[in-house]
Amino acid sequence: MNENLPKEYFDLIRKVVREKNSNGTTNERPLKRKRRCANKELPNVSVKPVTSEPDVIINIDSESEKEDDNAKESIIEETTDIPSEEESEPDTASDYDSDEFEDVPNTSTEQEHPIEGISVTIHKKIEPITKKKNAVRNMCDNDEKRRRKFQHMFQLLCLMVHGSIRNTWLNNSKLMRKLNRLVPDKVLELLHPKKDNEMILRSTRKLLDGLKQTMQIWQKHMKIVQKYHNSTGLYMKTWDEAMRSNGKDNRSNMTKQTFIKQVLKGVGDRDVATQGFVALLRSCNINARLIMSCQPCDFTNMKESSDPCQVAYDDMIKFPIFWCEVWDKFSKQWISIDPMNLKTIEQIKHYTKMEPRGVACCKRNMIRYVIAYDRQMGCRDVTRRYTKWYNAKIRRKRITKDPEGMMWYNKVISTLHKRSRTKIDDYEDNYFEIRNEDEGMPDCLADMKSHPYYILERDLHSNQVLRTGCKECGYLNLPNKGMIKVYARKDIIDLKSGRQWYNEGRILKKGSKHLKVVRKKNREGEMEDERLYAIDSTEIYVPPLATYPLGEIQKNTFGNIEIFVPSMIPGNCCLIESPVAIKACKFIGIQYAPAVTKFKFERGAKAKVVISGVVVGIWFKDAVVACIDGIEYIEEETKRQQQELYALEMWRTLLTKMRIKEDLINTYGTVQDTETLEQHEELENEEPVEMGGGFFVTGSERKPRDKNDEPSPSSSLKPSPAPSNTLDDEHNHSDEELNDEYAMFMEDIA
Repeated sequence: MNENLPKEYFDLIRKVVREKNSNGTTNERPLKRKRRCANKELPNVSVKPVTSEPDVIINIDSESEKEDDNAKESIIEETTDIPSEEESEPDTASDYDSDEFEDVPNTSTEQEHPIEGISVTIHKKIEPITKKKNAVRNMCDNDEKRRRKFQHMFQLLCLMVHGSIRNTWLNNSKLMRKLNRLVPDKVLELLHPKKDNEMILRSTRKLLDGLKQTMQIWQKHMKIVQKYHNSTGLYMKTWDEAMRSNGKDNRSNMTKQTFIKQVLKGVGDRDVATQGFVALLRSCNINARLIMSCQPCDFTNMKESSDPCQVAYDDMIKFPIFWCEVWDKFSKQWISIDPMNLKTIEQIKHYTKMEPRGVACCKRNMIRYVIAYDRQMGCRDVTRRYTKWYNAKIRRKRITKDPEGMMWYNKVISTLHKRSRTKIDDYEDNYFEIRNEDEGMPDCLADMKSHPYYILERDLHSNQVLRTGCKECGYLNLPNKGMIKVYARKDIIDLKSGRQWYNEGRILKKGSKHLKVVRKKNREGEMEDERLYAIDSTEIYVPPLATYPLGEIQKNTFGNIEIFVPSMIPGNCCLIESPVAIKACKFIGIQYAPAVTKFKFERGAKAKVVISGVVVGIWFKDAVVACIDGIEYIEEETKRQQQELYALEMWRTLLTKMRIKEDLINTYGTVQDTETLEQHEELENEEPVEMGGGFFVTGSERKPRDKNDEPSPSSSLKPSPAPSNTLDDEHNHSDEELNDEYAMFMEDIA
């Protein structure tokens, strides 16, 4: 309300308000509460009707929420009394204030002047807080992250192999011979211009004209008569779509014959049309490459479930998946051509039309892996050519951001690359280096993280400092923190302690000064200061020479010599690594020093040294090596003899068991199992069964019979004779010979 309100108007308004309150109705605005949180729900206010009692108390149950680290709510109930207007308003008009019309309660006056007649109760619905598994909503767990990363790599591999197979189909002689007829001689002359020594640009201009006319010829020949079979083709799918499809594709697998047939007839989808254009250029003896932008699912998307990707078909195909590159031997550059989607020809310098733009397009086409396949079965990654912010943005979306992913990706590229290196590859690598330099500094804080060329001072590690006197490359403007200096990574110096430098074969120079001091735990678990030095403050460690001719070597307090790098070996000594090297030196009786080559770290234990060999004088090398060979031969021979004795012992045990078994059979006869006896009795009691061919089968015995004959009781199985306890003379004679041979064998091996 205006502060210049006349006193007459103020008195009139106050009179009207008092009259309405005395009649039991009120048109006043609800009491305002202090805003505690922007996300709080409005309280439910219930107003009780006025009773006839003269004394009515106003009770307001309010709650105050306190947010702590555990996200717990505490409700505080307060009983406040609102003062009446008669007691709280001043008598003079000059003392009034506009805040009085807001009816904001004052805690200091509420306790002194209670109001009677109205009861107001304020309640708020309290919802229990449940602890969720993840602090962030709709985020997948670690197992799901690993699965998505693995599936991303699998999809990328399949897409790269798909592009390589299509590239081999383009080199079909029958296809190229028939496509060559589409290009007239005039266009062929433009595609192969002569070099203009006065102005090389003229030759490039003729080549561009020839490519333009060739693209127009192909557009008349090729007609897009069908869409992608699965509505997305090779464009990127969401994780939900990939899970629903489960690797199943409704479209029929295209064979090589079907592909050639569609290209020659001039019908098919956009991918087939672009691939056919590459085959047309190769038929004209043009060095053309097939370019494929692989679109695996985004493994950096950590949402457990995403919204359906509703992108129009025209927006999806606005930017291509396949296009073409032609080598310009005059300007030493590749010319990019998209004959079906964008219908453009360009020589890329800084920006390209092939890079998808717009939210709708990037949902299905996120440029991350651009692979080039040439006619000589070469395979190269040319993503750097088609992205503006490769090091800042695209690099974080690729599997190559991790060292393990980089090794895997390079292995896939090298497997698909089946030709030797050429000068064209050197020109292209130089172009990529220039593109990296021209990319510029990122303009946001997120892109500055782990950037290969730029870094902020606050992102330095504890063992890093900036070079003395280095200047900033630029500034990063942050809304709340102002301008932040940005430095080049080449100005960073890595620091190490004296012990760490010694492990790399370097020692501190005399009078060297440390550049930084950090707090670190020692072996006893106590914090202590550790001084860090730069590489300029160190020099290569030169160990003392061994004495001649005894070959005495200087050792440390533990009686060893530390050899972490080859430069730590004394000049007139050599390192011999073998498990039996120490045994050989002791057998010969020469001076040696056990070599500690590395440390072994175990969980819950201190580092242990690993002794893998010895250091001896170089004049003892041949003797030690020969002794090691002899010891290894003796150990192998001993091991072989032990194995042979073990085998003979096993044979002895087997023959003993056989002899015992034979003695038991000779003494007590053959013992049959209970199951075998029961089966034998069943066969005896079994009735004969008539089979085809005029035979009766009783058990396992078959006997021919006539049709008129009755089954003879003699045809049943006869009981087996009781086992005999005596053997004939021949069997006894053979048993005696076996016992004699076994006795002779046991005497030989005893």
